[in-house]
Amino acid sequence: MATVWTRSSGTYKSLFAVCRLRVDGLPERSLLKRLSLTPSRAVGIALVIVGVLLLMLAYGAQSRIDEIGTTDEPALLHEISLLEDQRDVYLVTSIACIFLGLFAVALLGEASTPIIATRSQMVSTARALNDVASGLSLTGNAIFLPAKHGLSMERMFVPATKGSSTPPGVLSDDMVMSPGKDGSTPGLITEPLGLSLLNNIEQELNARLTDAGLEAAEGTLQILKHGMGVMKDFHFKEREGRTVMRVEYSGLLEACRDVRKEKPDTCRQVPCFGCSCLLLAAARSTGKLVNIDDVDNKQDTVVFTLNIREW
Repeated sequence: MATVWTRSSGTYKSLFAVCRLRVDGLPERSLLKRLSLTPSRAVGIALVIVGVLLLMLAYGAQSRIDEIGTTDEPALLHEISLLEDQRDVYLVTSIACIFLGLFAVALLGEASTPIIATRSQMVSTARALNDVASGLSLTGNAIFLPAKHGLSMERMFVPATKGSSTPPGVLSDDMVMSPGKDGSTPGLITEPLGLSLLNNIEQELNARLTDAGLEAAEGTLQILKHGMGVMKDFHFKEREGRTVMRVEYSGLLEACRDVRKEKPDTCRQVPCFGCSCLLLAAARSTGKLVNIDDVDNKQDTVVFTLNIREW
């Protein structure tokens, strides 16, 4: 652990090139996948069919009215009045069904989030990062560092040893390995997987989380549930001097299960991009380091026990 690597190091670049999970844009999809029949598209197609049938009934009613033509007979006038009512109801309903059906086919069948992390990508990333941690003999829990003490952006510090850890007192953006010569704990310093996602959320919502407080950050990140569909639920809660963060994935729940089953240490050492985004938001909004004390990831709701403290 006595070597300091920088981001310009070729070894570092090759080592982590496969470990970065980007969430900047959508992957190109094949034509067959674009045309796949999803439940929402099936409902949309059914609504369009119903709309067309109603439109035909409206046309039939109008044809009968045209067939009767101008008349003074009370019975025929009554029939025309009923036919006009039927025509109007059929016409309005058919337009509504066709519109809703086209909306379902065109929009609801498409992905609502720009996240390109698939199940295989999340698992592969977890494997790669765990291999890196194992190869460097890193056993400590991750600490998310705010942008201070020489850092222009948040970083993740993975200590070499378990237990109480002290990150370096002074850092720089190009420092990758800390030898611990200043009395700090030796370890790896790298960009967290959720940094790009968090920055994108701030940009899209025109929000600024820096020193905004944990409650404000939690409110802003509700887009992960209601806008992107990444999370089913998450929340922060203070308990006995610690902060408990509960997280459950939604759209990528199966990928989360695979990661937790195959590489359970991922949650405490190199969290996936969703959990990483939340932990980064805690560091950014409080201006404090966020130390993962413990993780219970045996269930779909993963429980992080955090020590948020001054750095």
